[in-house]
Amino acid sequence: MARVLVGVMTRNRLRYARETVRSVLAQRCTDIRVIVSENPTTPEAARELRDWVASLGDARIEYVLQPVDGGEYGQGRALLARLRDEPYICFMHDDDAMGPDYLARAVAALDAAPQAVLFQSGQQVIDGDGLAREDWSDDYARFQSRQRPEGLMADALAVLLRHGLFSISGAVLRSVPLRARGLVDPDLGGIYPFEFNVFLRALEGGAPAWYTPDRLLQYRWHAQSMRHTDGATLTGYMVRDLVTLLERRRFDGQAERMRRRLLAYNLRNLAMIELVAAGRAGAAWPAMRRALRLHPTGTSLWRSAADLLLRPAGLQHHFAPRVNLAAPSPSWAEAIPRG
Repeated sequence: MARVLVGVMTRNRLRYARETVRSVLAQRCTDIRVIVSENPTTPEAARELRDWVASLGDARIEYVLQPVDGGEYGQGRALLARLRDEPYICFMHDDDAMGPDYLARAVAALDAAPQAVLFQSGQQVIDGDGLAREDWSDDYARFQSRQRPEGLMADALAVLLRHGLFSISGAVLRSVPLRARGLVDPDLGGIYPFEFNVFLRALEGGAPAWYTPDRLLQYRWHAQSMRHTDGATLTGYMVRDLVTLLERRRFDGQAERMRRRLLAYNLRNLAMIELVAAGRAGAAWPAMRRALRLHPTGTSLWRSAADLLLRPAGLQHHFAPRVNLAAPSPSWAEAIPRG
């Protein structure tokens, strides 16, 4: 029996996907099963990747072309459905890579700490050509508060809500609680907030995570990375889904304070989206008032509210280039399970 199911989620990135797959097959932990899961692309691209996987001649790996492009949510659900008896599942993006000891470290940590629901390590950031960028890596670690001691994180949920910290690419999750709780909220789909949704469901019961700051993973930043294509954009359907995700939950203590704070700032973002979409301040006020009630000590929220009251036209002009009102792909909704 394999110890880990590794799902490589890809779409039309043959060059990078090959590097990702090679890094997985080169793991010191060899009792793994690998599924290269591709969302629909051109027939030629799909055939090329399928044939390349077959040419490896490795019985541990298979290629699967998904019937519909369901985004990351669709990929995650499809991979979870293919779990057999593997105690762990790991998701990999098709432009990232594992260091050779990564899965061995993850399995050893989770075997030794059965209360932990997931394992994550620090990341080395590489550019589009695979060149390590230590300055980017250091900035990324600071931004998401990744310089933490190795070991169990009892406050993992609060840390997730405050800093993000965890990233789906390379995360190793324990299968039994994942199956029991469900990977994601059953009515959500698309590409975002998939990874936040996964970690929220895994950690919301109070279970700890195991984290090491050792940079055992390589994350690639390039022109097509989501951080570049959507990182500075307020995309309407993304913000609305994140608001939905946070509004339907309640926690205790620090985690609840962080939930309210995060929700408040996303409601402020939603207010700016509504302002740009409708062209009038009145459309933005319902979300803005909810944000202030949730986090009344947020000074930047009050500044946004004052700007909305005193200079709505200037605020609309400021946010218009950052707001994306595009509709989500119809195939994302098609891939959400019914019933």
